[in-house]
Amino acid sequence: MKQKSNGNLSRKSRKELSIKQKVTLWYACMLVLIVLLLFGFIFAISRNILQRQSDSRLEEIVLEFADDIDFEQNSYELDDDIRFYENGVIFSLYDEQGRLTAGSVPTDFPADTILKAYSFQTISSSGNTWSVYDAALPYGDGQILWIRGILQSETLFSVERTMFLVLLIACPLLIAVALLVGYSITRRAFLPISEICRTAETIGAGGDLSARISTERTQGELRQMADTFNEMFQRLETSFEHERQFTSDASHELRTPIAVITSQAEYALLPDATAEEQREGLEVILEQARKMSSLISRLLLLARADNGTQQLSMAPLNLSYTAAEAAEQCRETALRHHITLSCEITPDIIAEGDQDSLTRVFLNLLENAIQYGRPDGFVKLFLEVQDDFAVCSICDNGIGIAPEDLSRIWLRFYRADPSRNPGGSNTGLGLSLVKWIVEAHHGSVSVSSVPGEGSRFTFRIPLRQPS
Repeated sequence: MKQKSNGNLSRKSRKELSIKQKVTLWYACMLVLIVLLLFGFIFAISRNILQRQSDSRLEEIVLEFADDIDFEQNSYELDDDIRFYENGVIFSLYDEQGRLTAGSVPTDFPADTILKAYSFQTISSSGNTWSVYDAALPYGDGQILWIRGILQSETLFSVERTMFLVLLIACPLLIAVALLVGYSITRRAFLPISEICRTAETIGAGGDLSARISTERTQGELRQMADTFNEMFQRLETSFEHERQFTSDASHELRTPIAVITSQAEYALLPDATAEEQREGLEVILEQARKMSSLISRLLLLARADNGTQQLSMAPLNLSYTAAEAAEQCRETALRHHITLSCEITPDIIAEGDQDSLTRVFLNLLENAIQYGRPDGFVKLFLEVQDDFAVCSICDNGIGIAPEDLSRIWLRFYRADPSRNPGGSNTGLGLSLVKWIVEAHHGSVSVSSVPGEGSRFTFRIPLRQPS
């Protein structure tokens, strides 16, 4: 019995040591992070000051070099004792066409560096960095002599090396101090909570976020801690499920346009590609990029909705006018699909809602009906008042929806029959947005459909109540 107790005590100590180690490492990482940020701040300021000093020195040397040049009407003459290398600065002269006429440039310095009058440039190439200052001296009949001074940034690099060495020496000492301080604080702060720790570690090791900490034998602060952990695991489980589904669906939807963009770009870059073929490739790339942009925009809206950060600007609006405007926007698309779009709208229906969001609802439902409609078919929009609700129905005589798909069409990225819409722009997010927007307006949305005969989508939102 005594041996068993000692074994429990040993396991208890190991559990406490593991928790202390984690918290101690957290303290150490925070302290190291703060010091690194401080070093970065000091380094940025030092680099800025040194860069200004280096630029000022380079400008002064270039202007002194310019004083040694004698101009005579349409020509200039260099002093006999002029030197094209002085105080670490390499000088070169260019004519107004940018051609090198005298002096030289460092090895590996980009020859196509643009001349910029009286301004500084920082040029990097082949592991080297130079500070460049150009002066433009006019002479004669509109002629210009360019003077370029090039200074290798050795000073800045030496400061970076010094800062790195200091950081390399200070980090081990800093980590040691952080570990000691963190361990001391943790040892005094933590109480034995073996059961909660064991359960939490079991959940973490097994990866099963559906497991929960038992609270039957806990009271007081320990009960509160266990409840907090359980709530946290519930949120984590929900977040991980959303993230896993989002990653899978988004990857699937983005794979096709990215593949098309890649193939079209490779085709347009072929040596024997004509201008017309290149233009066609760019048009395809632009179309796919717009699809990706629309998809990403909708994903961001749904993500904000999930997080509760998407705000609606609620205000009185004329729902009849909004519906008519949306129908007018879709009329040209309907004509391209040889579909008749008609409306029966009760005038001046006033609701409390977000103008842009409700416009999106009308557009999504209309575009969905047109997209899955049949040639020479129809799409009808009805908007009326029933009791205290504005009720909108959009019906079509298109391909319809199978009964087993009716409950799933509101899921993100779900498309009941993608084979009937080859090359279409439908991403499977429109109805998810419709459902969220309508419910955010305290309304409801439903669908009825007969395969081969058509579908009817109906949503209801409350009317604006008089003050």
